Amino acid sequence: MYELKIALRQVFSRKRQTFFAILAVALAVAVITVMMAMLSGFQGELIKSSTENNPHIVINPQDEKEGFIHLYRYNSALISDKEGVIAVSPKYLGQAALEHKDNAEGISLQGIEPEAEDKVMRVSKDIVEGSFLSLTHTRHGIVLGDKLAENLEVQPGDRVDAVFPGSKTTSFKVIGLIHTGTAADEVTAYARLDSVQEFFNEPGVVSTIGIRVADPYKADSIASSIERETELNAVSWIEANAEILNLLNTQKVFVNIFYILIYGIAGFGIANTLITIVAQRTREIGILKAMGASQKSIMIVFLFQSVILGAIGLVLGTILGYIATITLQSYKIAVPQEMYFGLQTLPLEVEPLNFVYAAFFAFIINIISGIYPARKAAKLDPVKAIESA
Repeated sequence: MYELKIALRQVFSRKRQTFFAILAVALAVAVITVMMAMLSGFQGELIKSSTENNPHIVINPQDEKEGFIHLYRYNSALISDKEGVIAVSPKYLGQAALEHKDNAEGISLQGIEPEAEDKVMRVSKDIVEGSFLSLTHTRHGIVLGDKLAENLEVQPGDRVDAVFPGSKTTSFKVIGLIHTGTAADEVTAYARLDSVQEFFNEPGVVSTIGIRVADPYKADSIASSIERETELNAVSWIEANAEILNLLNTQKVFVNIFYILIYGIAGFGIANTLITIVAQRTREIGILKAMGASQKSIMIVFLFQSVILGAIGLVLGTILGYIATITLQSYKIAVPQEMYFGLQTLPLEVEPLNFVYAAFFAFIINIISGIYPARKAAKLDPVKAIESA
């Protein structure tokens, strides 16, 4: 195919123009792949923190003034039998104080059924000392956040006193410490559900029921189904994080506009290079047409040049973007937690599909950029083209 040979010769005969055209495409693809990695990482971390470290659905009392769920055993059994539900954990939440010698700290005391809570919240992975599931066999055992234990100056094996107005002071034995890396480590204390209900003088009720489902993206439909059957207030993680998810979707629109602008700039670089070649090679184009080359062949020559420039640019850009993303991943870039929903460092995630999308759209833009110069070259009158040179 002689069109390809001519295209290759014209592209590589203008090394400086070719270099800058390829560089424009490569930088566009690299910048976009890094931005895609940031957006994917941010969205991935947000969804992971919402689904891995929290219940997918939280059941609250229908009447907020009452503050408790009655018949929680019946409702828990009913929910457990629903398709898609893999764990159900009733929980009593209360504020109290823990005392040890001269130290006292305010705590969030969580009464739980250890095995059920572990299936929903996966608390065991945060254990740094002792055992979370030992609570099952320890009537007055307690698991503390490591910062809380540090403030109280206690270790596993020590005893602490739980104090609450109107309740009998109860002694608990520390049997484990957890570390989540969040502020919860300073206030969280787990104890058996029956012990906490007894301590607060509230037998037979719980504050919430946490649920883990097999497919987190079906949490909304399962929550609606639970509400219809139990008349309790079921809130899925999607509903609880609706504002953040909407913000991400809005952010995607602006980011896509930014992508189009970058692709457009790279496309103008390709078009400018090809227009310059048409201007400088007018006589050659005229000779080719005088020798019988059709308009279609001339167009193909310039479209080949566009494809060659774009293909080299997107390959280099993909490699450059991958290296930049991996390099940035190796550095922990701190971000303000209040602006990034609790994230401490900038998350980047390498997703092969991001590279495919970036390369595909860059390739399409490059072909479109080559159409105008190709049509301009194809429409040249061979006599005028030769005379004008």
